[in-house]
Amino acid sequence: MDAATAPTADLIVTGCTALLHADPDEPDPQLAAEGIHFRPDTALVVRDGVVVDVTDSAAVAGLESAERIDARGLVALPGLVNCHTHSPMVALRGLVEDLPEQEWFNDWIWPIESNLTPRVVELGARLACAELIRGGVTCFADHYFAMDSIAEVVAGTGLRANLGEAFFSSQGPEGRERSLDFALRHRGGADGRITTSLAPHAPYTVDEADLAATAELAHEHGLLVHLHAAENRAQTDTSLDRHGRTPIDILKDTGLLDVDVLIAHGTGILDRDLPALRSATGRVGVASAPRGYLKFGWDTTPVRALVEAGAHVGLATDGAASNNTLDVWEAMTLTALVQKRTERDPRWLTTRQALRHATLDSARAIGLGASIGSLAPGRRADLVLVDLSGPHTQPVHDLAATLVHSARSGDVRTTIVDGRVLMRDGRLTTIDVPSVARELSELLPALVERGHGRRIQEYDT
Repeated sequence: MDAATAPTADLIVTGCTALLHADPDEPDPQLAAEGIHFRPDTALVVRDGVVVDVTDSAAVAGLESAERIDARGLVALPGLVNCHTHSPMVALRGLVEDLPEQEWFNDWIWPIESNLTPRVVELGARLACAELIRGGVTCFADHYFAMDSIAEVVAGTGLRANLGEAFFSSQGPEGRERSLDFALRHRGGADGRITTSLAPHAPYTVDEADLAATAELAHEHGLLVHLHAAENRAQTDTSLDRHGRTPIDILKDTGLLDVDVLIAHGTGILDRDLPALRSATGRVGVASAPRGYLKFGWDTTPVRALVEAGAHVGLATDGAASNNTLDVWEAMTLTALVQKRTERDPRWLTTRQALRHATLDSARAIGLGASIGSLAPGRRADLVLVDLSGPHTQPVHDLAATLVHSARSGDVRTTIVDGRVLMRDGRLTTIDVPSVARELSELLPALVERGHGRRIQEYDT
């Protein structure tokens, strides 16, 4: 086919109601504050993995395209972003429950993770990717081990991801070097769908010399740093007792707030930490995973204070070993509810704010706000189509309220990344779930055996 007869577009989605983000220069103050609006009878035109036009259906009636999707009756959203997870930990879903985090880590998770093999990591990541695609997640930030295996899965399944090879100071300099090596080898992989980060575990498992060296490497190579910090109030109190400083103080002192950083959880961030975050010269993202905090009996991420301090707060699930699910839709609903309870203010967070946190704010938190997170010309074509015709979503008085408080991840019908359909009408196109689950189940007895007495690390905060 020569240029004269080639289709004008690769994909056209027609007839949908589209969630669009307000222009930064939006004159309507309410629209600018809430950040989103809905446009009926919208057509999205995709070429070379990029949205090239957002228009009305009539305007594309005669436009040639290699593929068309009739989305009448469906809502088009930017793909959701899971800002912090450990994808292979789906293999441990539901294995250990109802324990405080110290016992959960030391007696179960870290002994079991010493049994990990690249094959288990690969299968767990593949199963996780299937769950993410089904739930309307098009991009995730992963922080784990054997990350080469996860990168291979991301490439094969078609998802977008930011990947970081986790390390502890107990591994010696080699741990940090492996994290850097992975980041440099894989960034830009999978046709640009893979970005990478340096991934020290946390200030309580990575010493200050290692954190400072990580900051220097991040600055030198232009890399994001993805780590756990101030995960809960007990960690912050212990850090104050031992060091006279909070975990956020340590990030500042080691230079990590002078580079782009993604902080997982942050439920232990205090008011005294906010000036440091406000004055950070790097971009600060914070990933909030409210379901896990409820399970562990923790406080929640101080979203309002962080937003006012200039941080980008994204939504996350953490790993399925603690959260039991990779459902960002649920994280969005819980964020809207838990923040109201925490702030004792039903006006915070609104449904539109929750939708923005799950999409554009999450993309910004992981450093991809210029390319994903909204449906607009020039953005990568990462989107999902949602069916609100079920009895639990009818009638629709306020579309934002229906999406946040009534709809569920199971209402996602189609998931598209870079213009490629990864799930069509509820059917996955790139993953054979039964075969993955079958092989993984055969490997579980060896994975969960704890009689060897080993741990990959000690949890002591």
